[in-house]
Amino acid sequence: MQILVYSQNFDSKNGGVVVLHRLVHLINTTTEHEAFLVPNSLDLTISKYSIAGLKKKLKHNKKVKRYTTKSQWATPVLDSLQGIDLSQAIVVYPEITSGNPLNAKNVVRWLLHQPAHFSGQINYGENELIFKFNSAIKDFSLPNSKTSEQELKVIYYPTDLYNEEGVQPYQERTLTCHAIRKGKHKPKVHPEDSILIDSLSHEEVARLFKQTKRFISYDDYTAYSIFANLCGCESIVVPDSDTTIEQWYPNITDRYGIAYGFDVEQLKWAKDTQSLVKEHVENEHRRSEQCVKNFIEEALDYFRL
Repeated sequence: MQILVYSQNFDSKNGGVVVLHRLVHLINTTTEHEAFLVPNSLDLTISKYSIAGLKKKLKHNKKVKRYTTKSQWATPVLDSLQGIDLSQAIVVYPEITSGNPLNAKNVVRWLLHQPAHFSGQINYGENELIFKFNSAIKDFSLPNSKTSEQELKVIYYPTDLYNEEGVQPYQERTLTCHAIRKGKHKPKVHPEDSILIDSLSHEEVARLFKQTKRFISYDDYTAYSIFANLCGCESIVVPDSDTTIEQWYPNITDRYGIAYGFDVEQLKWAKDTQSLVKEHVENEHRRSEQCVKNFIEEALDYFRL
C-alpha cells in the first residue's frame, strides 16, 4: 500500500510539520507499506490540470527541488505521480488543508489541531476517515465520514537535546523564559526580564532551559512545555479563561509535569509529576509505532483496500 502525506518543508520548530514527516518515517521503517511526502506548496488543483499535465507539473516544478526533509529520516518526496494510482493509494491531509488537492479517492484527515482554528473554515470531503492527534482535540464528526475512536498520536521529542546532561546538581536557577506562539490572544503575565524563545533554535532553547527556573507558555499545546520538563525546568501553561483543565487535556498523563496556571495546587502537581515525564515520553515514542500500525489497519478496512 502506498500512503501519501501532504505537508510543507520540514521545520523543526513546527510541531505539526514534524509529526507529518515523522508519520512517513514510521510507516517506512516499522511497517510493510511505503509512504511518501507530497509538497503542499504545489498547485495541484485537479480542475485546472489533466492527469498528464498534473504529472508533468509535479515532475518539473522547481519547488520540489527546494523541498527539505530531515536527513536522518526515511521520508522520500514525490517529484512525479508516475506509478501512483490515486484510486488505490491513501492520502493523509492535516486539518489545515482545504478540500482534496490531489483528488484522491481514499482520504484520511488528521486533526493535529482543532478544525478551523487557523482559517475559521472547514472544507473537507465525504467518506473521509478522520483521526484525532490526541485527547486535546475536541470531538469532531462530519456527515458521511467516520471519526476513528483511536488516536493517531505520533510524537517526536529530540531528547538528545532536551535532557539534564551538563546540569549541575545544585545549580541555582534564576531565569524565566516564555513562549507565545499560538497564544497571542492571552493577557501577558510573564515578568519583564523573561526571555522569549519563539525565534530561538532548538539548540539555543535547550541550553536556556538548562539554566531556567520557570518556563511560561501562552500556547496551550506546544511541545516546549514538555521540553522544559526534560531539562529540569518548571513548566506552566497560561490557561484559557473558557477552557477547564479537563477540557485542556482529558488524559491525565498528558498533563504530567505541567501546571495549568499559577495556583499552588497546580504548581505542586507539576513538581510532583515531573519525574514521570521522561518515562512518559519514552512510552509515547514506542506507542507512536503502534498507533501508526493501527491507523493503517483501520484505513485499509475503511477504504476496503
